[in-house]
Amino acid sequence: MFERPLSLPAPSALPRAFYAPVGAAMGAVMLALSLSPLTEPFLARLLLFYVGTAAAYALMPYIRRGDIPLVAAWVVLLAELAPCVAGEMISPIKVTADVLGVAMAAGPIYVARLRQVQQGDVRPGGRRATEAA
Repeated sequence: MFERPLSLPAPSALPRAFYAPVGAAMGAVMLALSLSPLTEPFLARLLLFYVGTAAAYALMPYIRRGDIPLVAAWVVLLAELAPCVAGEMISPIKVTADVLGVAMAAGPIYVARLRQVQQGDVRPGGRRATEAA
């Protein structure tokens, strides 16, 4: 009935020292790709932001779950405001595709946490709270 536990390979995440430079590079690549003609179609833009957000979650597992969508929102904002400098108007379709891509990647993480809370997995005082007295 009881078998040996399944041994999983060690996580292949980046060291924490590389989080900021890799995150900045990912943001720059996402911004450059979102401004290119390759991502004009709705589905291409949606997939671009989905893959970028999911890659950020996969490469940087120790970042708080809310920080990645926050940074992705800034990238979406820059991707929509950059064409305004050239005199183009903001496209509601592109904004929708960008936001849906981020939400599709971040949504399951929030649903998983909601399930944990519903099951009683609540740590009193928070993980980052210091012990006083």
